[in-house]
Amino acid sequence: MILYTIGHSTYDLDYFINLLKHYHINCVVDVRSTPYSKYSSQYNKEFLSEVLKSNNIAYIHMGVEFGARRLSKDVYTKEGYVDFEKVKDDPDFLKGIASIKVGLKKGYRIAFMCTEKKPEECHRCILVGRNFKNLGYKVLNIINERECKSQEDIEKELLEIYYPMRNQVALLDDMNLSNRPDKELINDVYKLINKEIGYKEED
Repeated sequence: MILYTIGHSTYDLDYFINLLKHYHINCVVDVRSTPYSKYSSQYNKEFLSEVLKSNNIAYIHMGVEFGARRLSKDVYTKEGYVDFEKVKDDPDFLKGIASIKVGLKKGYRIAFMCTEKKPEECHRCILVGRNFKNLGYKVLNIINERECKSQEDIEKELLEIYYPMRNQVALLDDMNLSNRPDKELINDVYKLINKEIGYKEED
């Protein structure tokens, strides 16, 4: 019931492979809509899959199922960006979840891979990780060989960033965040980040 996420950033490929091995990952699920990197060509789909294979790590591209860019126009907002709340019910996304469940049953130790170094700035955490956490999975976001942040850790950090004064009593009731549970506030945070990082049709 454990799933990982990782960002390849501009890491040297040997470092990236060693990072996967450090956490005993034997299956990388690429959640990039376009599995190519302009600045780090070592992470282009064909080359990366061969290198991973040579290190006994499976590679699966699931950009349709878990990518930030969605095929269905029904999941886009009026403002033109992808609404992560709608994506969780998208047939392609649900198909992806079913495939991951099969992979886990087969014994794969899976890491969702995307580009961004920081998980809180990437849909692999804000969209994919969040939904698997809500399904009861333990989601661990790999930072480096010494640190792994759970989805809950990420949420706590985001609450401190977006609502640092939430436990202080305000004079006006409509400004009083102390009356709102953290679970409700973190849902608001996810929406705010969704608006910031969600794929926009004009991108």
